[in-house]
Amino acid sequence: MASLFWLLKGIVKLSHITEGGIQLTTDVMGPGSVFGSTLAAHISEHTATALGEIHVAKVPHEDLNSLVCESPEFVAFLCAELESWQKRTERKLITVLTKKVETRLVETLRELAQVFGTPCPHGYALEIPLTQQDIADLVFVSRPAVTKAMNALRRRGVLDYRRELICVNNIALKSA
Repeated sequence: MASLFWLLKGIVKLSHITEGGIQLTTDVMGPGSVFGSTLAAHISEHTATALGEIHVAKVPHEDLNSLVCESPEFVAFLCAELESWQKRTERKLITVLTKKVETRLVETLRELAQVFGTPCPHGYALEIPLTQQDIADLVFVSRPAVTKAMNALRRRGVLDYRRELICVNNIALKSA
């Protein structure tokens, strides 16, 4: 049965499995986000993977229908979350169609830093376990293209990275 999920704590990576069996990272969600399906007849095409410990509330469609009927506050929350997801998706599409790889990478890292970054001496530390392939999927390019762009940004002092940590220089990101 399809359900709506409300992420209360932690980070979830959403992926899509292609017909060829390749897993593509499509989004990274933080606390307060919703994902899944709002329609009983529609099963979400996303695969959700916890990145560390999470707490999630599963809202079956029977309960979702009741909440919508009984709670205007929940309806407002759900509409705001769905609109936010729609705007992020539209922004990603426009970015893919109109911007260069390095710009897309910078914008993606900026967005991740705003949601998941913890302040560090240089800007924001992103301690989320994303591979370069995950980042490449989010930027809509190949992994080698992301590696090349990340190395160029590292040389310019915009970011530094190790296996499980990306340090984003906030001042440099604003000017990149």
